[in-house]
Amino acid sequence: MLNDVTFVLDESFTAFRNIHKLQAELAQEPSVLSPEQRQEKEEDLNANQSRAKSYMQLTTETVQMFKMFTEALPNAFTMPEIVQRLADMLDYNLDAMAGKKQIELKVQDPVQYGFAPAPLLSDIMSVYLNLKDKPSFHLAVARDGRSYKPETFQNADNVMTRTNLKSPDELEVWKKLIATIGVTKEADEQAEEDLGEIPEEFQDPLMYTLMEDPVILPTSRTTIDRSTIRSHLLSDPVDPFNRVPLKIEEVIPNTELKAAIEKFKAEARERRIKAIEEQNAEKSAVIEGKDGGEPMDVDFVADQSLKRKEPDNGDYE
Repeated sequence: MLNDVTFVLDESFTAFRNIHKLQAELAQEPSVLSPEQRQEKEEDLNANQSRAKSYMQLTTETVQMFKMFTEALPNAFTMPEIVQRLADMLDYNLDAMAGKKQIELKVQDPVQYGFAPAPLLSDIMSVYLNLKDKPSFHLAVARDGRSYKPETFQNADNVMTRTNLKSPDELEVWKKLIATIGVTKEADEQAEEDLGEIPEEFQDPLMYTLMEDPVILPTSRTTIDRSTIRSHLLSDPVDPFNRVPLKIEEVIPNTELKAAIEKFKAEARERRIKAIEEQNAEKSAVIEGKDGGEPMDVDFVADQSLKRKEPDNGDYE
């Protein structure tokens, strides 16, 4: 179903971008275009208008169905092999409708195509809200380096406020989701910084991220993260490196490399803990060295340190 939503949105938006461009060109002074050029563009416009009409109804129905499925089965859409593709697709289309390029979808008389931008934007936002309690979804959105932009989320909020298509309660939840994703992004970037430079052999060859569960592809003998190859096989059931047919059951766990990656992550955590301890020690030394200060109650400080909550970066390592 994710493939269906991606396809119909892409087809519809491509048609509207073409219509927007052609209508602008045909609106120029008659002398700008020759009769032949004008006829060619009018024919192209008619073709894109027919395409937009045929796809828009299907797009509306598919997105509404997708909204219902994500509400009923949120766990199914936040599985490791799906969640990043889902987040990328949502971010891309949210940016298309509420980002800087939204003007490209503006066409004359959108009603004739069944195109209602604000209600469609509302449905896409509902999918986000259906998955608002899933940390894996927060992380996937935060890791979308192509289309995730905080200002686009705020623009979508502004549109819903003006059109009253989302209730005040829903918009409050939307604002909290924006904040959660922002915090998640900061934590993920900090976790990546703590890891330092990742050895090339630990990186996924397609995503260039640290592998969590490396597997070997049986024919190309390429090592890749399990979630990456599983996601690839959902739409293209072949080894991406040699195009030989492949099933997920055929991949071979690379246990030796996985152990090396776990060791690398553990050493990074130890370095981070050591750095925090050193910072705390320096702060304590400064406090103790203040002129005229009272002697520090070591037991009290230790007790307060135990009560201080450590940041939970478990989901972002």
